[in-house]
Amino acid sequence: MESLRPLQRAKFTDVLDYGIFLFRKHFKKLFIINLIFNIPVMLLLAILNPVFTEQYWSFINPTDIVAADPADILSSMFTLYAMLFGSLALQGLYTVTVKNVMEGTMVKIIYSGTVLNRERTIKQAVKECFGQFGTLFLGRMIYILIQSAVFIGIYIILIIGMFAVVFSTMGIAAASVAAPLGSVLLTVLGILAAIVILIFVALLVGFFYGKYWMFLPAVCIEQQKAGSSIGRCNELGKNGFKLIALTFTFGYMLIGLFPLTVSSAFNVAGLASGSFNVEIIRIGTVITQIFSELLRPLLTCILTALYITLKVKREGLDIEIALWEIKREELERKKRMLQEAPNVN
Repeated sequence: MESLRPLQRAKFTDVLDYGIFLFRKHFKKLFIINLIFNIPVMLLLAILNPVFTEQYWSFINPTDIVAADPADILSSMFTLYAMLFGSLALQGLYTVTVKNVMEGTMVKIIYSGTVLNRERTIKQAVKECFGQFGTLFLGRMIYILIQSAVFIGIYIILIIGMFAVVFSTMGIAAASVAAPLGSVLLTVLGILAAIVILIFVALLVGFFYGKYWMFLPAVCIEQQKAGSSIGRCNELGKNGFKLIALTFTFGYMLIGLFPLTVSSAFNVAGLASGSFNVEIIRIGTVITQIFSELLRPLLTCILTALYITLKVKREGLDIEIALWEIKREELERKKRMLQEAPNVN
């Protein structure tokens, strides 16, 4: 088996490369898992997507909305809101149930094949994940609470930043009368400060989201309970802000780059047609969503590679690998003994 010791010196670019390697290595199994657990749900969400209804396009078309009957407008609003809340409810239910099983299955297969050099079938991994269903559910709920807390914190920071920008703009405008050159310098510094703050906020979100996502392998691989899996995330993520934040942020950018390119191409084609072409936008939305879902396992591979890297950096895997090698040799020895034993029947 290839040594994992080089991961002790891995940078975030190495983790991204390693994640892509894992995605290519296990592509067939990951595709089947994605096809079973993710694609059907995404098709249901696509059906409930208001973008694919005539009511939605009537609302954004000024000519239709003016000519429509008020009763029809009210009925269309109720239909859109029902589809919207139905889509959100299905997405939430999927996140705390089926998504756990899907990602847990992927993590188990990747970790077993890469670290333990042990082939694990999809059936075995799925069965094990359903056996941990309750723990995964609680862990996901805690993870969502952490995400919500991070979102609220970032929202407060952005509100404070908006007030700071407003007052700074007023101050620069007042100073520009007396010192035009100084106001230009302050404007440039303000723009640079805003860019730095946005980058820091993105990295901060990436750090917390990436670190606490590792509750999943902590439960699936290390058999941790829901609460202790969060503590395990803190252990693995200690002093790892740069590696975790950059890996998660650039991983998401990598996943979204291709679907964004496809969506932009369809939008440009719609604008180039000279008219508001609804069908082009619909087709672009469907194709973008398909590509996004096909690439979803790549993010799981990148985050699993991050988990493996942090384990190697923090504690090494030599003992764990040696124990699995001993177990495997013992199983093979028993199989040989059974094959060589005389048939008593």
